Order: sequence, then structure tokens, then C-alpha cells
Amino acid sequence: MSTNLWPFKKRVFSQRMHIDEQDFTEELGNALLSQCQRSSSKELVVACIGTDRSTGDALGPILGSMLIEQNLHHFTVYGTLAEPLHAVNLETRLGIIHLAHPNAFLIAVDACLGRQVNVGSITLSNRTLKPGVAMGKTLPEVGDCSLTGVVNVAGLMDFHTLQSTRLHEVMCMAEKMSTLFTFADRHLQQEQVPLKKHTSLFKKKGMSF
Repeated sequence: MSTNLWPFKKRVFSQRMHIDEQDFTEELGNALLSQCQRSSSKELVVACIGTDRSTGDALGPILGSMLIEQNLHHFTVYGTLAEPLHAVNLETRLGIIHLAHPNAFLIAVDACLGRQVNVGSITLSNRTLKPGVAMGKTLPEVGDCSLTGVVNVAGLMDFHTLQSTRLHEVMCMAEKMSTLFTFADRHLQQEQVPLKKHTSLFKKKGMSF
């Protein structure tokens, strides 16, 4: 019997689009919807990673705050400007999220640096996210799939590049990324998927970070 198990490996999916492309929301929104529909879990959780102490790295928490305000029916959102998921607390808070949603399909969102030609592009992948790699940090891998946004150009001083990234560009990317979730949420609503509401796990009495 052959021990080659390659036919059973997870097929890697990755799709990248620039936020200014005409069919950005429909095409990448349908791709996100497809990832959600293929999941065996009916619970969808979004982990928006980043910090508001760096403009480039604020993409995740800005998006998280936008999604909370939109009152999505089918996505539970963590990581906002008020309660960010960042390098210092990521491992602890992920543990809490996994306890509360043990069988959820987790979508990880983060900013990244890349080539000049790709700045402003969003990539959806069915691979886990490895946050902090550009900064040389060792953090836990996150997600069953991921959304990453190229906010600036990678180089020799990535930390300073993130710090000096224009907030306007990050806000524009967050707004466009939010349309992907509203698109998917609307179609899931039409399919009458059981509703999920946002709950905060980090404001319970006696729980502080």
C-alpha cells in the first residue's frame, strides 16, 4: 500500500485583488462566501489582528470596529480599536476565543508589507495566517483561512515603514475589506444560516489583559 497521501492534502487556494478593481467586492466576496460555505462549522468567527499604535498595523482593528458597527448576522468579530488582538495578548485571547467557539470556522485578518505593485491589494487564502513574521516575532498561527492587506512596501526597516504608513490608505483598505463581509453576510442571510451575534469575552468581571 502506498504511503503517499498527497491526494488527500488540503488544496491550497489564494486569490488577490486590488481594492480599486471594478469587481473587487463581488469577486473576492464570492470567494470569501465560498470558503464559509465549504466549512463544516455553522459558526463563523473573524479575528482582526493588529494594533492602533502603528498606522500600518491598524488595518485589522479598524476593520474589526467597522464590522461591529455593521451588526453582521453570521460573523462573530474580535479585534477592534477598543479591544485589539496584538502581539502581547494574541495567544491569551485566542485561547479564550477557541474555548467560546471550539468548532468555529476562523477567518484571520492582518496587514502585511509587500512589493510596490501589490500595495492596496487584498489576498484571500485558505491557509493559516502567520502574524508578526515581518517583524521577526514568533506568534501562534491563526485561522482556517486568512485575509491580508498589503499596506506598504517591504524593505530593510519594516517597523518604521508600518509606523509611517498613511492612515488614509489603511482606512480605504479597511472600508473595502468590510464590503467583503457584508456581501458574504447578505448571501448567508438569504440562505437562512443560523444567526450569530457578537459577544465580548474580554469585559467579563475579573478578566483583564
